[in-house]
Amino acid sequence: MRRTTARAAEAASGAGSHCPLMSARELADFLGVPLNTVYIWNHRHQGPRAHKVGRYLRYRWPEVEAWLEARAVDRAA
Repeated sequence: MRRTTARAAEAASGAGSHCPLMSARELADFLGVPLNTVYIWNHRHQGPRAHKVGRYLRYRWPEVEAWLEARAVDRAA
């Protein structure tokens, strides 16, 4: 089973009144992909929508969830 950070677990459970941003490292850990893959996705405009905060990429949980949902495999077909 994949370990998640405390912030990832809190955000996934819907705790808190605001939606914290996750770093590229947290996104990579959450998805189980190398960090470099997240940066390549961003460069190619293929991954979840990224937001620049200073010089850092940050991701919103609802946008990541929507991106994942859009890529869900339909098993009914």
